[in-house]
Amino acid sequence: MRKNLNSVIGLGLLLAVVWACGATTANISSLKVSTDEDGKNEAKTFKPGDKVYTVAQISNNSGKVDVKWRLLSDDGTPVPGAEKTLEVEGDRPAVFWLTLPPAGFKDGRYKSEVSMVYSGEQKDQKSATFEISGY
Repeated sequence: MRKNLNSVIGLGLLLAVVWACGATTANISSLKVSTDEDGKNEAKTFKPGDKVYTVAQISNNSGKVDVKWRLLSDDGTPVPGAEKTLEVEGDRPAVFWLTLPPAGFKDGRYKSEVSMVYSGEQKDQKSATFEISGY
C-alpha cells in the first residue's frame, strides 16, 4: 500500500515538473504564402499592389501560444513595419498579410518567417520564400 502511495506521489511530482517547464506538443504543421487568407492559392511571385498572405497552421495546441511573423529581405534584414504577433488558442491557422505598396520595396526574394512561442520559449519556426517583381 505504501509503495503505491509513493508511486502516485512520484508521478504527481513528475507531472507538476513537466507542466512547470512549459511542455507542449503544439507546432506549426504547415506554412503557406498565398494570394488568399485561406492559403488555397499558394504563390511564389507578387507585384506592387498585391496582398501577400502568410498562413501558419497551428496544431496540437491545447492552450494559448504566441505566433510571431516577420518579413525579411533576401540578405536576412527585417523589413521595417512588417512584423506582427497573434495569440492563438487551440488548433487553427494564424493568418498574416501585407499589401505591397506602390513604392518602397525592391525587386527580389523575401522570406516570410513565423515563430511559435509558448511560455516565453520558442517551440517551432518555419519560413517560406517568395519573389517580388515590378518595382
